[in-house]
Amino acid sequence: MTKELTYSQMLTELQEIVDLVSRDDCPVDELEEKVQRAGTLIKALRKRLKKTEKSVSEMLTEIES
Repeated sequence: MTKELTYSQMLTELQEIVDLVSRDDCPVDELEEKVQRAGTLIKALRKRLKKTEKSVSEMLTEIES
């Protein structure tokens, strides 16, 4: 069973990928794989943010009622 990464873990991994592909010595053989992984992480981070935003908004609505 795979443990789901936390938001912070995904963000850290994404930053590491950005740092790696920004370097002049980034291995070309790894570039496509790293860019695809970065895209996957960005989608997951956006999804998590939207879910959290919805949850907080619903909670605030309940509090105001």
